Amino acid sequence: MARRELSLFDCVMLGVGSALGPEIFILLGLAAAVAGVQAILSIGIAFAIALLIGLCYAELATAMPRSGEDYIFARQAFHGMLPFLVGWIVWFGNIVYVAFNAIAIAYFLRTFIQVPVGLTAVLFILVAGMLLYLGLSVLKRVQNFMVVLLVTLLAAFVYAGTSVGDWSFLPSILSGNVATAFSTAAFLFVAFIGFEDIVSVSSEIREPRKTLPRAIVITLVVLAAIYLAVALTVFAILPLPAIAASGNAVLDAAQIVLGENGRILLSIAGLLAIATSINAAMTAGTMNAFALGRDAYLPRALARLSSRGTAVNAVAITAAIAIVFAASEAVAVVAYLTDFAYFIAMAVSAYALIKLRERQPYLSRAFSVPFYPYIPVAAIVLSIASLIFLHPQSLLIGALWLLAGVFAYYLYVIGMHRVLIAAGGVLLFLSAVAFTAYFLLEAGYFAIPQFESFSTSGMVLLAALALMACGAYLIICTGKPVVLSRREE
Repeated sequence: MARRELSLFDCVMLGVGSALGPEIFILLGLAAAVAGVQAILSIGIAFAIALLIGLCYAELATAMPRSGEDYIFARQAFHGMLPFLVGWIVWFGNIVYVAFNAIAIAYFLRTFIQVPVGLTAVLFILVAGMLLYLGLSVLKRVQNFMVVLLVTLLAAFVYAGTSVGDWSFLPSILSGNVATAFSTAAFLFVAFIGFEDIVSVSSEIREPRKTLPRAIVITLVVLAAIYLAVALTVFAILPLPAIAASGNAVLDAAQIVLGENGRILLSIAGLLAIATSINAAMTAGTMNAFALGRDAYLPRALARLSSRGTAVNAVAITAAIAIVFAASEAVAVVAYLTDFAYFIAMAVSAYALIKLRERQPYLSRAFSVPFYPYIPVAAIVLSIASLIFLHPQSLLIGALWLLAGVFAYYLYVIGMHRVLIAAGGVLLFLSAVAFTAYFLLEAGYFAIPQFESFSTSGMVLLAALALMACGAYLIICTGKPVVLSRREE
């Protein structure tokens, strides 16, 4: 992955293709059910939030054009575990986004033919992994072709709908509950995350200091134009109750305007949209794993390149984990997990921009965020606030992934023997606390409820002895001696 072969056009196609997936076909009806015609306003709000964050990424990426995006930014601004956790959560975000698109394409196909959702999703992930294994140049040609065809089909649908739609709903877009519009914007934000995938392949971009900021802004503007045009056309053709109840409002509108042939054409567009999203997310996820392996946060085998210049092990592990989530068929859960990962990563990245401005004021920046520090601060606040609107189950699973990252960091980076010694020290500390509690109990300073046939003070004493024995065992018997290097000495 050493050659720079992505042009501005390629970057825009990657960003648009990665974001223009199932969201426009599947999420529009869900947004309409919550916000009504204000879902159109929510698209505009989501675009504004994405633009604020995208400007922060443009400055960071032009100063540090290397694969790994958020992880690279955090590594330059912070020390210790935080950079690893950022790379870990961004990798997770791309993994679950791959799974989300794979499940969505399976459900999309079920409108024509009864296919097993889980198996179909797994097969599409395998195809995306194979395309990436064949090399970025092959993937680039496939990606560009699919995106151009997709945008052409959507443009035909919008053009046909302008002459037959009822546009009397337009004044009501700005009326209604503002809080609902903002909460729906957080839900629809995933439709604009394509700029992250551009940053993730910055090491493959020609003249990244010039191309990156332009590609990010152009991508967001193109996406906003497509989403708004398609959403306005759908609301003009279908009544609100029909949109809210539809599993695919765009296809229903296309059938009214263009007949069955129109529905088939838009179905092709939908399949292409999701296929391009899988390709882009698989590319970004592989780059994340590659960067973590390259810097020895994870096994260096993840950074091993094949004869085609592809990080084959990173491709394999990314696809394997995505397959686990895709096999669950839980499309809503993986969609929320994608939001969880990206909101956390974006908040940390915007904060990294502020810290780098303070610590490295002379760092070469081909692009600087305007109205500093208001834009990065707004990006941080909006990203964190958006987490409030996510499903509790996604927050729990995301937290468990972060805990797994903490364990992986200590296990691999710190070393298992040091982890055991640290655990032994913690147990000895808890033992001291238990001994203190026992003597206080015996002296009568406080009392705890008594259990039948058991002495509570005796139980505390036994716990103290057990903790002391386990702590001593971990330190003396299992933790091998630590040999300090000259630098550590």
